[in-house]
Amino acid sequence: MGWLIGIIVVAAIVGVTIWLLQRRKKPGESPWQPDDVVGTADVASTEALRDLRNGDVIEYLGHKWFVRGRLDFNEEGYLWTEHLLDDADEKRWVCVEDDEGFEVSLWHSLALGDIDQGAAGDRDVIVAGVAYRLQEQGTARFSALGSTGTAPSGNVDYADYKSKDGKLLGFEKFGSSWEASVGEVLQPFELTVFPGSDRD
Repeated sequence: MGWLIGIIVVAAIVGVTIWLLQRRKKPGESPWQPDDVVGTADVASTEALRDLRNGDVIEYLGHKWFVRGRLDFNEEGYLWTEHLLDDADEKRWVCVEDDEGFEVSLWHSLALGDIDQGAAGDRDVIVAGVAYRLQEQGTARFSALGSTGTAPSGNVDYADYKSKDGKLLGFEKFGSSWEASVGEVLQPFELTVFPGSDRD
């Protein structure tokens, strides 16, 4: 009787092994994965932001701005771009960086008189009770296209700050005086780009 149970157990093991081998995917086939909706949207949005041009329209949280101008920066091979956005009520800047990773941020101007403490180049600056720590500063070459309020090209001094909760503060000096802006990092899919009618 014991030998019969042994044969049944061995047969069951062999049957399960054959079934598992038949279910194994062929070499080169990747396992099934669910669709990554956000990831797919991010890829499409990233490409649209890389190709952003004057005359396009950009939307964020239901608000739309026209892209009026573009500034391309180069600091010893490190490149980034700022696009001037405007509508009837306000102006914004969207900054696109694509160096060690893709990052997009949305900015609006800050009056120097609204700074509680500190100035461009200081280790810490406080705005509206929020403390910002200096991240980097330097000088870059820039070239302008469209309406930017700057010279067609030249040098810009800058100082970038960040708060503990990720808020951004930036200073730029295109001429003799500093300009300040506050910003926030966005996910690319949060911005929608509508190509302008004058595209090639």
